[in-house]
Amino acid sequence: MASQDSEDSSQEDYDAPEHVRQSILDSITHGSSTCCQAFEDGSQEQATLEDLRQSIVDTITPNYCHGGLLVDSSVSLFYKKGSSAGCLNFEGEPVKDEDILKLIEVCEPATFGRGNEDVLDESYRKAWKLDVSQFASQFDVVTSGVLDTVQEQLLLYESSTKTLEAYLYKLNIYGPGSFFKPHVDTPREAEMFATLVIVLPTVHTGGNLLLGENGSIADFNSAEQMYEEETETPRIAWAAFYSDIDHEVLPVEAGYRITLTYNLYIASPAEPRSSPLRTFPEFTNALEDFIKMPSLLPDGGLLGFGLMYKYPIEPHTGTKLTTFAGALKGNDALIRKACKMLGLEVTVKVLYTQSPRWDSGYQDHWISDVVQDENFGWEEDGLRKRFREADMERMITVTAPPQKYPEEESQVSPTVQALWVTPPARMVKHQLELQAYGNEHSITYMYGDLVLIAKLPPLKDRFKESGEEEPPLEIVTEEEDGGKTLKRKLTESGVDSDEDQLEEGSGSGSKAQLPSEGGKGSDGAREHKQARICEEEDGSEDEKHK
Repeated sequence: MASQDSEDSSQEDYDAPEHVRQSILDSITHGSSTCCQAFEDGSQEQATLEDLRQSIVDTITPNYCHGGLLVDSSVSLFYKKGSSAGCLNFEGEPVKDEDILKLIEVCEPATFGRGNEDVLDESYRKAWKLDVSQFASQFDVVTSGVLDTVQEQLLLYESSTKTLEAYLYKLNIYGPGSFFKPHVDTPREAEMFATLVIVLPTVHTGGNLLLGENGSIADFNSAEQMYEEETETPRIAWAAFYSDIDHEVLPVEAGYRITLTYNLYIASPAEPRSSPLRTFPEFTNALEDFIKMPSLLPDGGLLGFGLMYKYPIEPHTGTKLTTFAGALKGNDALIRKACKMLGLEVTVKVLYTQSPRWDSGYQDHWISDVVQDENFGWEEDGLRKRFREADMERMITVTAPPQKYPEEESQVSPTVQALWVTPPARMVKHQLELQAYGNEHSITYMYGDLVLIAKLPPLKDRFKESGEEEPPLEIVTEEEDGGKTLKRKLTESGVDSDEDQLEEGSGSGSKAQLPSEGGKGSDGAREHKQARICEEEDGSEDEKHK
């Protein structure tokens, strides 16, 4: 059995490269015209919103992990096609090219999905493949410990009642000059979550796996990990990543790169998996500060989060989104968990967008639990009627400064105000003809852009469940008096409070201040509360499972 090389596979202290963080920050702040500015430039509210967006970047979670395994006698590969059969043994001496060529003789050229068909185009992908019915491997992703490591990283902030199941999908061989241009892996089921690539120990150069545009997420060079430098013991290299991430295989320069590809699906384990208690105080505290602002949707409304990752959906009318509520990726799962910890009701929705009027102060959105026909005509007079009949909810995005169309106010259906913390995508589905998928195509599922919607209660009800009082809106005026500053506190009604204060110092003018959140020691109290809620949440999930 292959033994796990913990030095390579441990990704506990994940730290995204600076260019990855900047790319995410750019997408959050400028990624979509539908994410209108909600507050005035330079305002305290806008600064708090920017702090919240920055905290999403600072607490970025891993979307990729990798590692290595030392090889022993159990790692062999058996194959057959018709009367041809053979075996590759990866223990000891490096596998000879002539033995790999015998394996290639039973393989077929590798195709890939483009639109609604399989395509053989060696200008885009040049490789060989072998279907799972034609080979068998003694390598086990479970007993080797690889799957445990992968789900610990890629399910970092998901529920302990969710786990990953691995299904062997294909064997691929990349020889000299072989490559695969950028693509995403074919979504085959709603539960498809990630991809695991096992690189078997063969001598080769090149063939790097790039994740993200031009390797912005990772540049996985398996060729350098095939053998221990000192002992020349063969090693397996592996990498796992969310299946909607763009990736490519660079040309192999020499030798042969042999891989086993596994599709990883979300499943419910017989018993909740054990995982360390994860806390994320920076983001949760930033979100808590944000929703405590008295000026934030005082009458209640919706907070919208455009999801960072894409999820498989059925591209026809009537698909419900129950699956996505149970398995989100990376930062998407982090945002949902933080919202729940703060007592917010949060759901995954489909978003449909109408283009804004040139001088209106809002963007018209409709959200639904069900995927609708993508051929909605945005210019139709009966569009709103069709959306209402489909039981879709209408959203008006808050902008600064607010403006309205008076003549439309009597015509629109009941609406709810919304503020987008991170921008939504403009369309729910990616056009099939523009998307290259790995391996064969699938007409059942495709990747879609979804949104996370948190329901924000009215200000007067926002803190009742947690026992906190509604933060008062206070105005503090400062007046200079003989070298001392007189601070005078005004209530919301404009009446002076009884607590005037004298402070040493100088100053003039007046300023508005947001109420402080708990004073000294409040951060520690919030972290304690957060840890307690995490424990209760995991405990409640365990009880439900039992």
